[in-house]
Amino acid sequence: MSVPYSTEEIIGYKADNERRVREAALRGDVFVDGMPLKVTMELTADCNLFCRMCEFPAPREEGRSKGYELDMRSELYEVLAPQVLPHALMVNLTVVGEPLMVPYLDRVLEGAKDWCTRIEFITNGMMLDRAMIERVGPQAAAMIISFDGGTRRTFNRIRIGADFDIITRNMLLFQRWREALPAGSFRPAMHMNVTLMRENVEELATIVRVAKLLGVDRVNAAWMIAFNTKIANSSCFRHKAVANASMRHAHRVADEIGMDLVTPTEIPGATEAEIAAVVVQEPVLPDGPLPHLNVMLAGGDAPDLVAAPAAAEESFHELGANIPDAAQSGVLAEVNGQTLQNERAYGSPLQQDAGERRMQAQVACSPAPVLGVGVPAEPPSAGGRYTCKFLWNELFVSLTGDVAPCCIQGRPVVGNIHKESLSLIWNGPMMKEMRQRLLDGDPVPCCKDCNYNTQLGQGTYREDTFFIQLDRKF
Repeated sequence: MSVPYSTEEIIGYKADNERRVREAALRGDVFVDGMPLKVTMELTADCNLFCRMCEFPAPREEGRSKGYELDMRSELYEVLAPQVLPHALMVNLTVVGEPLMVPYLDRVLEGAKDWCTRIEFITNGMMLDRAMIERVGPQAAAMIISFDGGTRRTFNRIRIGADFDIITRNMLLFQRWREALPAGSFRPAMHMNVTLMRENVEELATIVRVAKLLGVDRVNAAWMIAFNTKIANSSCFRHKAVANASMRHAHRVADEIGMDLVTPTEIPGATEAEIAAVVVQEPVLPDGPLPHLNVMLAGGDAPDLVAAPAAAEESFHELGANIPDAAQSGVLAEVNGQTLQNERAYGSPLQQDAGERRMQAQVACSPAPVLGVGVPAEPPSAGGRYTCKFLWNELFVSLTGDVAPCCIQGRPVVGNIHKESLSLIWNGPMMKEMRQRLLDGDPVPCCKDCNYNTQLGQGTYREDTFFIQLDRKF
């Protein structure tokens, strides 16, 4: 796309847009006088891994078998990009896929550069070799690596198709690239995202040690959500004392070595005596957590490695992953005599037809119990009010152009860019209603049940938002 403005004009406009958006959030305005600061453009749902805790691999394979498109069509991206890049400070390229697999990635990078927009890459890291770093690094806001084990055996058994050794080498390559940037230039962040489950929670401290060695800026951890009975026992909510003790141990290690660790609040229900009785089984690694990188860590060359990912049968689960049970195909909600199915609401967006998306939007604005909440960008108060990072700041656009306020499970669809502009959707009836109801203490169901806030300590954990059950009602 052609850019008729200078870099200085673009930067000035974006600074003013950010000011107006943040002021609207602080005031609690229902109409936001500005465009979203961050937009997730779901450019791909494709991925090269089959991870234990992910609910999308099986629907993805089913989509492939039926000939579904796994990428946003390039012509739709060309409609979306001019509505996003001139305004947003940052974009994310996918939620359920691997961003480095976007087929027109170079076009995205070029557009982001032209409009001074940074890209947040949430990646599994397998493709992040030297060539890819040189390709995407200059436009990156952050490189966020999904990292779910402190040892190669655990990591590879959770993230089928990935290899701990390859990914950690690639991360160290990215760190070297960052360190070589000219003084005064923008330096992208490097984070790790960890999904905590029984199989890896005792290795959280080891992950912290790995992060420190690799130069990672921050480790972010979150609880796994279980979508079927088979994986439910892996949830840390079934192992509360061990989970809480492991987090405490990891924080002690992080404090000792100077690593920024962000974890969810502890799971209630375990007594202090039960937590104190836990002996955290952090792996014993006499050669250190990264023996394959010892030469590189000492300043030597990066090693040539051959990937040796675990086979599916070596993993912690049977082939099938974290998708809703076949038996859990009953009614999730009913609207005007029609039903919304569990696996549709919580499965891949590839599984939803237009009618189901409309129904999901209607469900989102059904009556909900009163829950005290507050305005965005305001810290929690003594009254139990909490914020929403999305409604006043971000949008999500799916492969098919459906727009939602966020990527949380059960999110409503608030519009489609085939039918109206992103600016009209951003301040459209559903977005304004969701903001108003949040302010009024009568949030729509997906906000009421949002475990993004509860993991931050804003609100109270509800286990049915971490174990998605057949009989769950919205």
